[in-house]
Amino acid sequence: MERLSRFYPDPVLLFAVFLLFLIGFLNIVSVRVTPALLEGFDPEALKKPILFLTAFVLGSFLMSFMAFALNYRKLNNQRFIYGAVMLSVVLLVAVLVKKLILGKPIDRWLIGSSVQPSELSKIVLILFVAYYVSRKGYITKLRFLGWAVLVVLVHSVLLMLQPDKGMAIFVLVLSWALLWIGGVSPRVYAPVGVLFGITGFLILAFGGEYIQKRFSAWRDPFGDTFGSGYQVIQSLIAFMQGGFFGQGYGKGLQKLGPLTQADTDYALATLGEELGFPGVFFVMVLYVVVVWRLIRMAREVPDTFGRVIVAGVALNVALSVLVNVLMTVNLLPPKGTPLPFVSYGISNLTANLIGLGLAGAVYKRQIEVRTL
Repeated sequence: MERLSRFYPDPVLLFAVFLLFLIGFLNIVSVRVTPALLEGFDPEALKKPILFLTAFVLGSFLMSFMAFALNYRKLNNQRFIYGAVMLSVVLLVAVLVKKLILGKPIDRWLIGSSVQPSELSKIVLILFVAYYVSRKGYITKLRFLGWAVLVVLVHSVLLMLQPDKGMAIFVLVLSWALLWIGGVSPRVYAPVGVLFGITGFLILAFGGEYIQKRFSAWRDPFGDTFGSGYQVIQSLIAFMQGGFFGQGYGKGLQKLGPLTQADTDYALATLGEELGFPGVFFVMVLYVVVVWRLIRMAREVPDTFGRVIVAGVALNVALSVLVNVLMTVNLLPPKGTPLPFVSYGISNLTANLIGLGLAGAVYKRQIEVRTL
């Protein structure tokens, strides 16, 4: 662990993240490479594993650099924060422009199927809320929080228009929780929660046929076996086929075609089929370690800006894992939320590593203060 501390201030967290990535990487290899070997090797099968590995290596160097070289307090300034907010909004608008030009009903990516601005938006909103509540202090009047609420709602609406209604609601929940962590008065916190709740309800209520199909698949996936309920059914079948101990690494059948998102949104189902309960339980333990270490970091940070950043990174990981797990076992409507560090997704992986870099930068500063 001492050697790992040279790369990140919390070596336990780093080790847990590395194990999660390793499990995800092996899962992608199982999904992409193993079937190709059965049919005659195709070099194209190596594309996703190599991209995922490259993104992790580069992202890890960035995370380590941020943790040791970045003075996070310098981020607590109006020019940087609002510049980041404007960049986030511009990228989300660019996705909508691309969608209109190409005439696509759904488009969440800016470049190909790898660059997804919504992942960056979550990190930006964490920084923005941290900046806002740290500068405003103990907010007791709703009008003092109006600008922050507007920024969050703009992001939510832009995400809804992609449409990515699940992510639109996700950022509302994330931002609302951060206001509480930042120490906003209950007399302000509660009305904002009602406003965000109404916004989330309207997003779902007027989501059209797209949302109706998602909820239909959740209530009764067998009502549309080859339509909206297909992916959920295949996920449940994967868990059933895996049993308690699993079929063994590389021996899953659902990834061969039935489970079309076996290495992305439904990566956990593939792990359940091949590694069984022990494998899934181990992954959950690793997530508990990551979130616990981040919460432990946050509790040691005296200033509001740093504390909200670290807590926001922890909450982002925790909510993502919770939503993905519940979706995979059909306890939530289908929602494209990746499993952090495990599901294939360059944007999601990079954003999470940047988040850990920010958290590490905050924690490193506290270690230096304690040792003076």
